[in-house]
Amino acid sequence: MNHYFEPYKGHIATIPGLSGDERLNACVSFYKGQSDWFTNATFKVVIIGASEARNSVDNKACDKAPDKIRHYLYALSSLSEGLQIGDAGNIRGNSLNDRYRALQEAVSWFVRRNIAVLVIGGSQDLTLPMAKGLLEVRKEGTINLAVGDAVLDIDVNSEDFSSRSWLSYLIRDLGSKLEDLVVFGTQAYLCSDSQRRFLDSRHYEMQRLGDLRGDNIRNSETLLRDAQAVSIDFRMIKNQPQFGSDLISKHGIEPFDICRILRYAGISERVAVTGIFDVSLDENAESNAMLAAQMLWHFLDGFLGRAHDYPDEESGRYRQYLVPVEGLDEVLSFCRNIENDRWWMKAHQQEGQRWVACSRDDYRMASRNEIPAKWWRLFRKHSETKNIEKNE
Repeated sequence: MNHYFEPYKGHIATIPGLSGDERLNACVSFYKGQSDWFTNATFKVVIIGASEARNSVDNKACDKAPDKIRHYLYALSSLSEGLQIGDAGNIRGNSLNDRYRALQEAVSWFVRRNIAVLVIGGSQDLTLPMAKGLLEVRKEGTINLAVGDAVLDIDVNSEDFSSRSWLSYLIRDLGSKLEDLVVFGTQAYLCSDSQRRFLDSRHYEMQRLGDLRGDNIRNSETLLRDAQAVSIDFRMIKNQPQFGSDLISKHGIEPFDICRILRYAGISERVAVTGIFDVSLDENAESNAMLAAQMLWHFLDGFLGRAHDYPDEESGRYRQYLVPVEGLDEVLSFCRNIENDRWWMKAHQQEGQRWVACSRDDYRMASRNEIPAKWWRLFRKHSETKNIEKNE
């Protein structure tokens, strides 16, 4: 791994009231070029900088974000002494493909060793090698991806891979290996009908910004609970430039809500790799870098709360509910953790029926003889896949 990384050599900011041993950097093992740093790794989370934006359409300056964000991240308050963090430095590579390949192999290497990966971009096209690296070590042969973005980075007619078309390439490249995908935080007036049809035809999910407003931000926990990979476009946040540095969008996720979303990603024990991309460093470089640092801090804080939480009939923590729905040949099964009120329902997946994350509202909907949208979406996807396999 040594040849893939350049050590982080930046300075750390000073926050009044926080002494050296009270700052986050006191919990971090920094790669400094030593040959045994990777093989002797004992940390649970590793931070990787990906200073790459050559395929960015409208945010070239984001390649400077990794070190700028670290400048503030390591100045924030430390977390529990039990959390060990590694910083592998920045991905090396002369060509664009060199860096894509290095990131893919690095993600694979760390995840194989049960080390959660935090990628600081760079532009969001880096999600593709990030996801491929995860897929290499998934024994199931599939991944679930959650993407936070104000727009759909889908260009069905373009042959050019970029930060504005990467998602359509990822969907095509991974095919059936992308078991599920949810794009959340989108703004309807920035998404075309052809983009929505591209997602809908493959039975993937899109959650609009309005679906996450106010108390509904709690719904993002359900979206992230089943994901193994999370990719966040920083420009989904309110008052960020959407297209270049001149056009500031007054709409978007509130800063405190994006921190909550990252905390949910940290809590989810299934999330193996998370990336924050396209942090704008044009006009508000310092405040944006500080916010991105706070997002990462909340992920790490959530990571401390990870605990095995999945329906287990023999455990006294879970209660199962069977709900008949008029017009369905099968009874819908729901499960609730009575300690934290998390919900799951049995839905059709590639390997048969299994528990997927849902909300109490899905249970209430089924109780009213209404089919929950997620169950119906996964059922249609499963049925279509079976028909294709039957005809081959």
